Amino acid sequence: MSAALEIHTPTETQPYRADTPMISMIERIAMDPNIPLDRLEKMLDMKERMEDRAREDEERQAKKAYFAAMSKCQSELPVVIKNRGNDHTKSRYADLAAIEEQAMPTIHKHGFAVSFQPDGYNNKGELRIIWEISHAEGHSRNGVGEIPVDGAGAQGKVNKTGTQAFGSTATYGRRYLLCMLFNISTGDDTDGNNQPVKQYSTISQDQVKTLLQLIEETGTDIEQFCRVGKINSLPEMISENYDRAVSLLEERKKRMAQ
Repeated sequence: MSAALEIHTPTETQPYRADTPMISMIERIAMDPNIPLDRLEKMLDMKERMEDRAREDEERQAKKAYFAAMSKCQSELPVVIKNRGNDHTKSRYADLAAIEEQAMPTIHKHGFAVSFQPDGYNNKGELRIIWEISHAEGHSRNGVGEIPVDGAGAQGKVNKTGTQAFGSTATYGRRYLLCMLFNISTGDDTDGNNQPVKQYSTISQDQVKTLLQLIEETGTDIEQFCRVGKINSLPEMISENYDRAVSLLEERKKRMAQ
């Protein structure tokens, strides 16, 4: 999906706390028949002003803590490593699981909680997703993302059931919203063919030859092997996965020899 997401202006919510000493004073005044009513009214007005000031101060402090934590959080967030390959577009991207696994520990470390909730469809048929970011100090922000429904495949043909389209769209929306709200980077456009794919440490040509030899000796289907490894071709294999791949092929070779 490449359609832009529409993000509604967020609203903010904060906790409320009354001033207990002032309430006690008003109660004493209200119970004393010798005190004029206008004095009680003035006390009530004063109480309201004090509560407003206290609430505003609390909101400022919570908001200040929120943005200070967000700044630190974003400075520590890693560039999420892409872990999925798109066979049709010949590109790589980071799926939701990778983003959550690599980014959420830092987000939680700084006191943030994130939630996403489907909220029906708008008049364009786009899925509405309510998002909320809350901070341990009490400040929160929320809004709505409206996501075009993903019902078609890469060739433009409708090939998903209603349930599959909903699940795909919801996952897509969560992935994009999470990255947008916390400014999480995966190095380039996650759908992308227009920007160069970020280069990671991949296996050498000699290692590719070793794998090809083992694949041939074991009669392994190379396309299935690449699908299991979540790559489009052997040269795309990340270096850290090489030993495991060789081990699997060697084990298969030993079983065939028995």
